[in-house]
Amino acid sequence: MIRLKSAVNSYLFILLILSSFTVKADTVVELEKRIQQLEALVEKLMSNTANEASLGKEKHESDDKANTSSLNDLTLEVEEQQYLIEELSKKDENQMQVSGYADVEYKGSDSPGASEEFRMHHLSLFFTKKFDNKFKFFSEIEYEDAPKFDGVNDGSGDLEEAAGTIFVEAVNFDWNYSQAFNIRAGRFFSPAGIWSEDHYPPFVATQERPMHIFRIFPQFVDGVSGYGRQYLSDSISVDYNVFLGNGESSVSGKKDLNSNKATGFRGRIQLPIWDEFSFGFTFYNDNEDSANGNADKFAHGYHLEARYHNISLQGEYALANLTFSDDSLDYDREGFYAQVKYHLNDWDIGYRYDFYDANSIGVNTIKRNSVFVNFHVNEAMTLKGEYHKNQYQDSLVDDVGFYTFSISTYLGN
Repeated sequence: MIRLKSAVNSYLFILLILSSFTVKADTVVELEKRIQQLEALVEKLMSNTANEASLGKEKHESDDKANTSSLNDLTLEVEEQQYLIEELSKKDENQMQVSGYADVEYKGSDSPGASEEFRMHHLSLFFTKKFDNKFKFFSEIEYEDAPKFDGVNDGSGDLEEAAGTIFVEAVNFDWNYSQAFNIRAGRFFSPAGIWSEDHYPPFVATQERPMHIFRIFPQFVDGVSGYGRQYLSDSISVDYNVFLGNGESSVSGKKDLNSNKATGFRGRIQLPIWDEFSFGFTFYNDNEDSANGNADKFAHGYHLEARYHNISLQGEYALANLTFSDDSLDYDREGFYAQVKYHLNDWDIGYRYDFYDANSIGVNTIKRNSVFVNFHVNEAMTLKGEYHKNQYQDSLVDDVGFYTFSISTYLGN
């Protein structure tokens, strides 16, 4: 009886998770109905079993046979309901799941003449489809700055008004062979360091990303990757991701502008140091990089994450060498950040130092000091306040500070 009651509780937990997706309403209603029927049957079965035990030797043989038959019938009904619930659960797992995130910001600056403003920054929708235990589909559609597009009503197809951005940030298929080996094909965020993939506003410390992110390694790759994790012991693991794709350009989702392919590799090792500790490296190569004047681009980077009790540390360094047929045009692009965060109850407070040099000349170097405070309203919603101060190497450019207050939320489980 205890096992059956435990099974009912497990199904109720599954129902709670499934009910968050409105696109699966019909299945959820059917599951709820089946679970209620199962609960009623289990209660009846337990009640009949208790009554049978209380009668003991006083019951007649005919009653004994009738009760035994009734218990057997109830047991069969319980098993049938369990089977139907399991089948419905499997059906639900294979339906399209919708989630995502959204954030709204209030921004300002201490630069003379700058105005404060609200920004409807992101509304990103995730679409996930699990075909079976091996194949999965994922896409992310981002609507940035509350996009609006109005056309001229003369049949020309011209735009009269346009604002914001609609962007397909990811669309890919995964084949999960094992924990150690998987394949992904399509568009995916560049496997480079930490922030490139783990950048969603509800789960990062600041709305403002570190300056060098997406400027040394590309934002995404249109191509294929192989990835996995291997445990060397119970507490030591190694992750890898090797990828091949079109070079970075405005048309990479449709074609490659040259016959060369961009290649890359990221590795990471997790060690049993403190509560969490991992470090890794990334290499990236793109001959005739269309986004950077057809330069031959080679980039490498290193990253570290660690946590000791309530204190978290995070840092990334990256350097890109861009070489041209004319050696006098060669330059490097460099950036790094180091961040410390202290977590107490529902609060995070922290500091980050950024450095970015766009072309190794020195005049374009920017240093940034950032402080931030986060309050986690719940697991899905975060209130943020942050202040950033940019210091420019160029003496003709004044240092400037800016601030952001925001609400960010994850639209899923």
